[in-house]
Amino acid sequence: MKTRCFMVACLALVVALNPRLSAAQETDAPRFEDYAAAVSREQVAPVNLRSHPLARKYRTMLRDARREEGVNFAGHYTLASTGCGTGCSIGAIIDARTGRVYFPKELNGWTSIVGDYDPPEGEDLWTFRPHSRLLRGLGRPNIVKRVEERHGASGIYYYEWTNNRLRLVKFTHVGSYPEADPPRKR
Repeated sequence: MKTRCFMVACLALVVALNPRLSAAQETDAPRFEDYAAAVSREQVAPVNLRSHPLARKYRTMLRDARREEGVNFAGHYTLASTGCGTGCSIGAIIDARTGRVYFPKELNGWTSIVGDYDPPEGEDLWTFRPHSRLLRGLGRPNIVKRVEERHGASGIYYYEWTNNRLRLVKFTHVGSYPEADPPRKR
């Protein structure tokens, strides 16, 4: 009887301390259908390279994403990204109606390095839908200027695309970086 109680207690401790199990069992996660967006069937505008200072620099990525992905996010937008180093990405959101490009600060310098979190099979770094304004990201956002590297806590971030901005809806900590990186000393 003591052995059985000990085994149950150990199993409960493993479940409580395992970030993979905690995140996988998250039941109050925002749902894509709760952030519905009607998908536009209009003619797609060309990418406006003058709409943001970074658009010209990433013109190939933006044009390729527009051509290959089409509308893939929030009804009439294309979410595009490219690598910027090991585990790092830069993301943009292109409006299919106007061609305007947005580079939300949350997506610039994003790192997928979260430490000891082992994602479940099939879990993507980014999850989004054409018919939803919800964006789910696994990793750590860059919390300072684009040219610096200082990241927030590791976890699963849920953002809503509204008024041409990303708004944090929910954060669930996973991985071994529970806090933001400290400022660098000069």
